[in-house]
Amino acid sequence: MSPIRLSDLAFTLEAVVDQHFGGKAVWVLAETSDIKNYPDRNYCFLTLVERETSSAGQQETLAKLEACIWRRNYHTIREFESATGVAFARNIKLLLLVSVGFNPVYGLRLEILKIDPSYTLGNLERERQAVLDALLRDHPDLIWQEAGQYITANQLLPRPTVLQRLALITAPNSDGWRDFRHELQTNPFGYNFQVDEYLTQVQGQGAEKAICDQLRRIQDSGIAYDAVVMVRGGGSQLDFGSFDTYQLGQTVAGFGIPILAGIGHERNVSITDLLCHQSVKTPTKAAAFLIEHNRRFEEGCLHLGNRLTGAVREALQNAQERLDSDTERLKFVLHTYFRDRHNELTEKAVTIRHLDPSNVLKRGYALLLRNGRIITKAGDLQPGDKAQLQLSDGRLDVIISQPVDDQQTPSQLMQ
Repeated sequence: MSPIRLSDLAFTLEAVVDQHFGGKAVWVLAETSDIKNYPDRNYCFLTLVERETSSAGQQETLAKLEACIWRRNYHTIREFESATGVAFARNIKLLLLVSVGFNPVYGLRLEILKIDPSYTLGNLERERQAVLDALLRDHPDLIWQEAGQYITANQLLPRPTVLQRLALITAPNSDGWRDFRHELQTNPFGYNFQVDEYLTQVQGQGAEKAICDQLRRIQDSGIAYDAVVMVRGGGSQLDFGSFDTYQLGQTVAGFGIPILAGIGHERNVSITDLLCHQSVKTPTKAAAFLIEHNRRFEEGCLHLGNRLTGAVREALQNAQERLDSDTERLKFVLHTYFRDRHNELTEKAVTIRHLDPSNVLKRGYALLLRNGRIITKAGDLQPGDKAQLQLSDGRLDVIISQPVDDQQTPSQLMQ
């Protein structure tokens, strides 16, 4: 058989491809690889592959074709990223509308006309749901569902009244690290936080194991942390994948310290978000959550302080009012008491004046004395005894001249 020219073979292949695929578009399932994107020029070259896992657990490539996106369809990349939140990058499974072309110089190439974002979103959601189902099945003591919500042991941990001693898991010198530390340090209330940093890789291959290793370090440290804060800066949805894994989900669900996640996403909720103690959108919001939590405690203390101050002020006012009332009552009682005693003393003074011997003598009575002692009984005197008779205007000496009779009065004795 005589050889043919290479160009003849190439033109023949071009004709065959054009005959079968010319003017047609085909939907293809493929995975991206070796992307060379030129956004400033609005075109992109990449390789599309199909892989299969062998019985030995190895990834085998079944097919590989070169592809491109030209200027007229370059907008489909931006539309895909906007719809999914996933950066157009390597190792993404996509549903693509392509046209097949063969060029004698550049060979066989697929031109990508459109990317279906719903397939990517659905595929990510299916993978995530499969992980959640496996966790529910394998660890019912750590994660379960109630009323359609995922409940975990970490979520049920009591939250400390004040969150101040923190373990921070993040990438060194990352935007997430800077945003979180800046927000804490510049809080308007002057709160102080003690933050121990556990710096590690948080995205890309190996990130899942690195994060779990840091969580084990925290658990084994013996330090009584109030919370573990896990933050990450911006990135694509694929970079977010380390937070959607079985191993990290299990570790987070059963971790013995409350975990606060602020891993920089705005669109989707990761498995880590679903299973941790508290999830917020960004590192900045994670710091804001801690500040607000402590602020609520301070406001509660201030409120109680104000209530206590008011209660003390009211108690003192009531006590003062009772004291004033009791003082007035005491004044009244004392006034009445002293008035009554004064009246009694006045009456007794009058009585004493009436009973004064000098006044009694003036009324015609006399006192019989002997040796300066008042004689009150007739038997105290004998005939011949000398005595003195005290009258109102003087004293007389008298002699007892007759026998004493107990029935006689002193005046009869002196007759």
